[in-house]
Formats: sequence, C-alpha cells, structure tokens
Amino acid sequence: MNLEMRAMAPKTNPRNDLWNGGMHISRAPYAYAPKSEKEEHKRLHGVSAIELATKAAEETQASGITGWEALNAALSASSPILSARTEWDNRMRAFVLHHLEHGNLFAYGFEPPRRLDSQSLEIPTVSWKGNVQWNKACLSAQGLEFVEIRILSKQRRDEIVADQSTRSELDKRQVGRPSIKLHIQEAFSDLEGSGKIDVNESAKSHFPLVREHMRSTYPDLYPKDGKLGDEGIRSHFSPLFKALKKTSKQ
Repeated sequence: MNLEMRAMAPKTNPRNDLWNGGMHISRAPYAYAPKSEKEEHKRLHGVSAIELATKAAEETQASGITGWEALNAALSASSPILSARTEWDNRMRAFVLHHLEHGNLFAYGFEPPRRLDSQSLEIPTVSWKGNVQWNKACLSAQGLEFVEIRILSKQRRDEIVADQSTRSELDKRQVGRPSIKLHIQEAFSDLEGSGKIDVNESAKSHFPLVREHMRSTYPDLYPKDGKLGDEGIRSHFSPLFKALKKTSKQ
C-alpha cells in the first residue's frame, strides 16, 4: 500500500487519533534511539560503502590483481561498514520491541484488509513476540495480524488521550446545554407579547421577570437554587430592550 493510502485514516475519527499521532514503525528505531546510538548511526552512514568498495577495487587493479580477487577485495572493504549498520538496526529494533513489551511505547495498526472506514487498534504487548516486518509495517502473532503499524511514546499517547477527553467534555457541554441567549430571547418575546416590558423603565428592572420566565419554562436547566446572574441576562436582554425602546419612540 502506498504512502497516500497510509495517510487516509479519518482525522475526525477519535479512535484513529492515536494512530495519526504515531510514526511509521520503520522510523521508530532511530527516532527513539538514545543519543549515543543516534551519533553512531550518523557515523556509520557518513561513510559510503560504495566508495570503500570502489577504492579497494582501484587499488587492487593498480597492483595488477584482477577478476575474482579484485571483486573479493572490494567486497571485503565494504563488508565491515555494512555489517555494522545491520547490527545497529537489529540492536535498535530490539530496543524498540523491549519498550513496546513494557508499556513505554505503544503501537496502533489495522486488521487487514485496510479500508477507508477501518478503525485502528492498540496492539497487545504479547504480540511483539511474533513476526515483525519493519519496512512493511506489518505484524503477525498468535493468529492476529496487523498492518500499517505506527508507534508513539507513552507521553505522546497521554497527550492525545487528554486532548480527546477535553474535546469530548466540550462537545457534551455544547450539546447538553442550549445557549442561554436563545432562552433569553424567548423570554423577551413572551414578555413583550404579554405587555410586561415597559420601555420607560430600566432594562435591569425586567431581569426578575426574565429569570422567572426561564425558570418556569426550563426548570431543569435553571433551578431556583441555581445561579442565573444579572450579567448573564444583561448581555442578551439589553440589546433587545434598546432596540424596542428605539422603535417605540419613532
């Protein structure tokens, strides 16, 4: 599956937030490596294995050696650096697996086949004893299979979970309690219709009537022992009152 498809998890799906916040598993060994290991990685990749092989081949040819002996000399020159790189990869992959098994890193992936509406799953720690294909981002273990695996740290995971909780609470507030503005507008309309608004009096003198209307109409939202202050009423009632007062003078 190409990179474009790997990035197609819906951003609005909360269950995919953790997957979206992670990194491709193939990048994890370097990303989470200790500083000393990153420096070693830089050193190992600062040397060109091809250049070492080419230089060795040229030197052997200059000394009159050709054929298989020249080829063996070139391979021998590049072999140590290539072996060291492989050892580094294996060592840091084992490092990542250790932290995945002990809950310091977390992994999320999809059950195959991946679809556009698929939801990511947290991969159980016991599954890391299975077969991991790092470059393909796949894992198979104990009859389970995961694809497009991404990794994130415990700190990053906790940040995303906390953000999800905050957004969920805000959504509940927005859905669970209608805007007080609408209820004040409703109270104003009903009071005006019944002739209880006197533009010759102050706007504030009407606040008790507004408060009484709201509590009688929506007792669960505005209980008598609950706070329904003047300032909360003023910001929405006063503009309506001023507009009515201006109209009545015309």
